Amino acid sequence: MSETQRRPERAADRCGTFETIDGDLVLYDRDNANAWIQASYAIDFEDVRAYGPTE
Repeated sequence: MSETQRRPERAADRCGTFETIDGDLVLYDRDNANAWIQASYAIDFEDVRAYGPTE
């Protein structure tokens, strides 16, 4: 007998974002209230890969 295969959940479907009143970005997991990241700025990873981090 074969098992039903489920498609893996995509990260984009599982994550949410919002901006705080101070302008920070919060990225959170919709299924886990303890999984979130808050940042006040973003890094362009293309620049980091090409030149390394700036000091």
